[in-house]
Amino acid sequence: MSNLNPLSILFNSRTKENLTFSPTLGGTITALTLGKDLYQIMDNDSVKELQKNPLFRGRILFPFNDRIPGGKYTFQGKTYQLPINCNDEGSAIHGFMYNKEVTILEKNHTKTSMFWRTGENNLPGYPFDISLKTDIKLHNGGVTLSFTIKNEGGIPAPYALGWHSYFKTDSLSVLTAAYSSYFETDDFFLPIGNCIPAKGSSYDYTTGAKFFNQTLDHTLTAPPNGISILKNKDYSIKIKQHNFGYTQLFIPPDKKSIAIEPISSKPNSFNSEEVLVLNEGEEYIASISIDIL
Repeated sequence: MSNLNPLSILFNSRTKENLTFSPTLGGTITALTLGKDLYQIMDNDSVKELQKNPLFRGRILFPFNDRIPGGKYTFQGKTYQLPINCNDEGSAIHGFMYNKEVTILEKNHTKTSMFWRTGENNLPGYPFDISLKTDIKLHNGGVTLSFTIKNEGGIPAPYALGWHSYFKTDSLSVLTAAYSSYFETDDFFLPIGNCIPAKGSSYDYTTGAKFFNQTLDHTLTAPPNGISILKNKDYSIKIKQHNFGYTQLFIPPDKKSIAIEPISSKPNSFNSEEVLVLNEGEEYIASISIDIL
């Protein structure tokens, strides 16, 4: 294990289920094992890959999710320049927190609470002061992640939140979720145009659909009940998102997993009329739960 990336473990002594996360990498969840047969359900970076971060596996995306082309955005009449961290596309992606150290407020065998604040980090292109408190709790057969964002400063602040969760798949995997609509994408995989009804399209998972041969990097509206179910050969998992308006689906080139990402906003939301804003003292609360079926 690298000393640069010390990992911390939550462990359910009754069921032997466990979760591993990295406090030095923004609380990145690096492994999750659930069920009586202890299935490793997430596809994550190896220890050697953690710092390189090739696909943002398991990363918490804050204070913005997904891509901002050129790293530029305009908020309340002023233009800001974020650092480019995706050189191939010339974009700023996935916020700042993914490689920053968080403060552990509390930890015991089955739960932890982490805290990170933008105003304490002198972030280029983001002069706003908001914080994220992340609570992770193992329960029998699953885990719950609870998030609280708070505006700690004296001015309105744009924000977005997501979790880049990759789940292992096989060639027979089936995804079931009532995503009502999806967005076409441009060359930068950014949503364009109005949302398109998913019913009858290749993005219709209402009654369950295989996706092994699909190319996916699309934004869909979150299911009304918040639930996505992934069925693999040996087990199924239920991912339930609360107060995340969208779900990003992405299949990496090796096709060994699917990213089912709860996100609060469409990519590039800072440059849209749909940007989420917190005023002084206001909070945004959201959660994600994963249960093995």
